[in-house]
Amino acid sequence: MDPRQPAERIPSILVVDDDPVARTAMCGYLREAGYAVREAGGGGDALALFDERGADAVLLDWRMPDKGGAEVLPRIAAQDPTVPVIVVSGTSEVRELARALRLGAWDFVIKPIDDMAVLDRALVRCLLRAELLREQGRRRETLEDLVRRRTEDLEDANRRLRREIAERREFERALAESEERFRQLMENSSEVFWVRDLASDRLLYLSPAYETVWGRPVREAMRGGNPRMGTVHPDDRNALETAMAGIVTSATPVDAEFRIMRPDGEVRWVHARAFPVRDGEGNVYRVAGLAEDVTARRTAEEGIRASLREKEILLREVHHRVKNNLQLIVSLLNLQAAYADGAADRERFIESRNRVASMALAHEELYRANDLASVNVADYVERLARKLAQSSVDAEVELALDLPPLFLPVSAAIPCGLILNELVTNAIKHAFPGRDAGRIAIAARRHGRQVEVRVSDDGAGLPEGFDPAGGATLGMQLVGSLVAQLGGRLEVASGIAGASFVVRFEENEAEPYGADTPDATGAPNPLSGGARLSGTFIAPDNGPDDEPDDGTDDG
Repeated sequence: MDPRQPAERIPSILVVDDDPVARTAMCGYLREAGYAVREAGGGGDALALFDERGADAVLLDWRMPDKGGAEVLPRIAAQDPTVPVIVVSGTSEVRELARALRLGAWDFVIKPIDDMAVLDRALVRCLLRAELLREQGRRRETLEDLVRRRTEDLEDANRRLRREIAERREFERALAESEERFRQLMENSSEVFWVRDLASDRLLYLSPAYETVWGRPVREAMRGGNPRMGTVHPDDRNALETAMAGIVTSATPVDAEFRIMRPDGEVRWVHARAFPVRDGEGNVYRVAGLAEDVTARRTAEEGIRASLREKEILLREVHHRVKNNLQLIVSLLNLQAAYADGAADRERFIESRNRVASMALAHEELYRANDLASVNVADYVERLARKLAQSSVDAEVELALDLPPLFLPVSAAIPCGLILNELVTNAIKHAFPGRDAGRIAIAARRHGRQVEVRVSDDGAGLPEGFDPAGGATLGMQLVGSLVAQLGGRLEVASGIAGASFVVRFEENEAEPYGADTPDATGAPNPLSGGARLSGTFIAPDNGPDDEPDDGTDDG
């Protein structure tokens, strides 16, 4: 009998929970399932609603600030003991569960509820049970009335007797049908269902699926005489025996995976769940359990893990080889710089070397990291900045780093490294003319999905009229191209306190590493920075005398 059949009245469910998110989720699911739902945010409101209109079932949160479940449950049970009360709580303590059952709870569901179907099944069971109890009460009242009237009219007593016999036959027929449905369910299920009596240590029931999974006859297992753990793999017996003993000592359910040995020598993996069954006094006297064959899943998992290990080794080797090749290019550029004719040519070789070194450093970080898909920008930027600062010969550079943990994919990390290489190199070369020391601040952090990278100095600032979108130098063109590749925005500010460059971009907008960036005409041009570069420039503040700034930081 389904309590939600269209021909019957729609069951009314009262949902009581002080957590609005959990209450809304349960109410929405139950309404979609066809129930009439009312909700209360506390114990006081729940009692008022129940006193006013009653309910067919109550879903009750156990811990609430005003009136908890321990106070609400007895009052509902006292007012109408046929109304099922299902406790829905985040606690899984056996003590709380036992207390709720003693106070009149019909069932207990643990939050958070991963599968709302569990709640639906609990409601169906409790509503069916309540209907049977009400039917039983009505039947008892009828029988009592028959006994009272039997002395008054023998004929009526005979008719009532015949009706009682008919009702009992119907009940027996229904019971036989229920047992038949249970038998069909167990015999056609791929899971092994079993019930064991603790006093005699014998199986009371074992479903036919046992023969398929264990490869042994059910009669042999039911007959006993063999050690219970005889079919379990020797390496798994001690752990399983310890877990099963916990059911008796602490009434703790068991959820375990172990290996079994079939008569043909085949070893299979089994996932078993066992639950304590209590008698009327609360003592555990039986154990019920389910077991299923998970050999195929375990084999697939092992295959996946092996494949992932192979791919991880291959990817680490790729990053290692790329890093080595880039470092070889760095060495070649160093050698070529030594043979350059003039200082300008030598400086160009050094700049190219630093750009290649920044990419090699990113691949080195990937090779060293546990996560081969992303780069720890904090470590990467710190190592890159310190290498560049150590290369300064004109002024001693002090670094101020604000680098909380930040992980970016390779498609974003390498462009960021190249941008920082250009901006920091530019600051070292041009920000501190005529000075022995200077300070460069670097910060990189995330705000939601937006990443912000900032490079600022306390140097002479940028020349008047500087346009970041139309940089004539190779460095600014490369910065513009890389900012465009990231789908980001470059903001530039300058004043008497120095220059500041800020790059902002959405992490998921970065183009794949190595993709060409089209220029304004649509043709690939990796050095074009003006087409997709947007920036702002704040003119230098030269003080009250308005003297021109002679800084040489040209970006």
